[in-house]
Amino acid sequence: MSILNVMWAGGAAYLSTHKVHREILAFADAQEAVSSWLLLPGDSAPLQTIGAVESLGLSSSRLKGRGWQVLRRLYDRARLKRRLLREAPRLVMLDGIGVARYFLPLLRSQPATQVIVVFHGVKRLREAEVRLLRGFPAERLRLLAVSKTLSEDVARQVQLPVLGVRNALDPDSFRAALLSRDDARKALGLATSSSLLLGAVGRLVPEKGFVCLLRAVAPLLQANAALQLVILGEGPQRKELEALVAAYGLQQQVLLPGHVAQAVSCYRAFDLLCIPSEQEGLGLVLQEAVIAGVAVLASDLPVFREQLAIDAGFVAGNSAQAWQAAISQVLVAGSMSQLARQQVEALAPESAWASFQTVCRQLLQRA
Repeated sequence: MSILNVMWAGGAAYLSTHKVHREILAFADAQEAVSSWLLLPGDSAPLQTIGAVESLGLSSSRLKGRGWQVLRRLYDRARLKRRLLREAPRLVMLDGIGVARYFLPLLRSQPATQVIVVFHGVKRLREAEVRLLRGFPAERLRLLAVSKTLSEDVARQVQLPVLGVRNALDPDSFRAALLSRDDARKALGLATSSSLLLGAVGRLVPEKGFVCLLRAVAPLLQANAALQLVILGEGPQRKELEALVAAYGLQQQVLLPGHVAQAVSCYRAFDLLCIPSEQEGLGLVLQEAVIAGVAVLASDLPVFREQLAIDAGFVAGNSAQAWQAAISQVLVAGSMSQLARQQVEALAPESAWASFQTVCRQLLQRA
């Protein structure tokens, strides 16, 4: 008996989805082998802790099958179908609708294989995708979303049950891997001074709201040379963000170090973490920062409210003016420590982790 986990791709951009699948599959029965396939190549370090990882070596053009690549797509699909029939996994976990669109037709002829499709983010499903999900044998398919908020959105679109499982972290293991404030700042190439450090973590893409954050903090940075902002992550919006930093003349106070391999251990470098996202499926960074004991300001999104059932730490309106006012209020009051305590109590990471373990074991056993 085996479990096959199929991901869209590897690399820094897919790190959070890899973490979610790793945390779920870590609760598989010890007698079952877990393996992962990546449709597109890339680093897969988180998945390697639960089993073998193989890149299928496909490309976007081959997956889409346009033009002459349609022949390669037909060949690839026939080859993978034969392999699936030969290996006959008990359970296949698919990374979102993109992977499901490719694999569900291949799995239809395997009645002994159960399938779980995991939704990670907000997406407007196409009619063909809804038909694909609704047309697959219901007794063999379960839909899973990484938050209750997201599960309700997907269920409304597909008119099928969607289990909302809020991904949780093992707080003891997570805290044990954290660097101290000084060591974290050294790891990020920063001085270990007592200056205030604002942080943000995520892909450099518009939906993360980093342009809004930069516009919000620029006046604060210009008024206080000891204040800094560090945005950890990489993405297509880098040039736009760098140009904005230069326009404000803040090259010495705003740092964009790119993808940092050990970023998850560096949260304690920050005095305040900002999450100005316009939309999120889960927002794992919120949990990570709160467990690390770092105060968080986050956009007032339902998925964040779902995790922190308190009124403190949310920024309504998601405008530069609103963010500037919220950050200023926290900094002037010096209330970061108090906010951090309130948030860790609201998150209740120990009980969340216990519930997550129970749900994952049941999920993998029933499949």
